Amino acid sequence: MPSIRAGVTEDIDDVADLLTEVFLADPLMSAIAAAAPAARPALDHLHHLELADGYLRPDTDAPARCRVDIAQDDDGRILGAALWEAPAAPEPAGSSGDSTTPDDEPAGLDRSLLGDAWRLCQVDHALCRAHRPAEPHWYLGMIAVGANARGSGLGGRLLRRGLDRVDSDALPAHLESTTPASRRLYERVGFRQVATLADPALPTYWAMTRPARAA
Repeated sequence: MPSIRAGVTEDIDDVADLLTEVFLADPLMSAIAAAAPAARPALDHLHHLELADGYLRPDTDAPARCRVDIAQDDDGRILGAALWEAPAAPEPAGSSGDSTTPDDEPAGLDRSLLGDAWRLCQVDHALCRAHRPAEPHWYLGMIAVGANARGSGLGGRLLRRGLDRVDSDALPAHLESTTPASRRLYERVGFRQVATLADPALPTYWAMTRPARAA
């Protein structure tokens, strides 16, 4: 049976490859990537940026802010991954709130590689941020299982690993679902739709929140 471990910085390339393989077929991400000069290189670039700038960032702040659960086989090959953001720290007195905006650019961003896909990333970011819960919560940014492990229950194991952590904190969890099938999966573990996310340039998708539960 595949084991699940915490991700480390050295996993960036392998996790990015997995995410690109999986999300090339995702309705939302494929629409975003289609606006780039070449879809696969653009999507791979976006995943590398997101991992290096946050989820698997090579500094001491990353473990406090993010958790990456990685499923691997006995040979160490990565079969799946779930990317979580921990609850944000309280803002200092006098702060105006979240300092990140859709216009923030991560280090290494290549606009020539992304073309208009970067504008669509900004649209997606703004839609998602607008419907995140106001109270502290865990956020599931992405979960992916490679083609060679689908149907094995691995996605459910990865999701359960993260939700156990959420429940140990007695906090809500939040995510976006991009397909009816994934929405039904998330509903089975307690998520409920809180908003429909829509823009003329993107397919419709859904914001979902799971209320706090005791472990």
